[in-house]
Amino acid sequence: MNDLVALLETHGYLIVAAAVLVEQVGVPLPAFPVLIVAGALIAKGALSAPALLALAVIAALIGDFLWFQVGRTHGNRLIGWLCRLSVTSRDCLGRARNGFSRFGLKSLLVTRFVPGLAAAAPSLAGLSGYRRRDFALFDGAGALLWASSGLALGAVFSREVETVLALVTKIGAHALVIAIALGLALAAVLAWRWWRRGAVPGCGCKA
Repeated sequence: MNDLVALLETHGYLIVAAAVLVEQVGVPLPAFPVLIVAGALIAKGALSAPALLALAVIAALIGDFLWFQVGRTHGNRLIGWLCRLSVTSRDCLGRARNGFSRFGLKSLLVTRFVPGLAAAAPSLAGLSGYRRRDFALFDGAGALLWASSGLALGAVFSREVETVLALVTKIGAHALVIAIALGLALAAVLAWRWWRRGAVPGCGCKA
């Protein structure tokens, strides 16, 4: 963890932008903890809040525009595939559609905070035929809210963040083993849910 802090202090802007972009294109590597650590470094004066916020929003928009375009071209097939990977909803396709039909582009303000919907919502926006300009407006606002929340949490609780990082550093190799075990457990859950949804009729996730 100290290595992460050192890297963020030296290459923080690039790492934050890369972490957000990688998560938004669908890789299950959460960027929010990176934003929190970066926020703690903002409190120390090591990084600039406006620059980090701008880079995070731009990176999020790039990833979401990819899903938006794919949603236009592949539609329900893509949404159904995303829902088979979801661990939070038995009928996430139906819920995503219902929520999007009810709130429209306004749902993009909060979908980043809902596991499993970060990619589904931009894809639904593309499937629904919204204009790119309108999508960019609401999606940018949602990205701004999400990124600023992570940075603000890190800045406000910078001492607590440093305490947690120090504790994890002391744990050392044990933390790595725990992280790997959790990752394997998550992969197993995803695989099981994907298989179950494909094998059990009426689960509501097929496109």
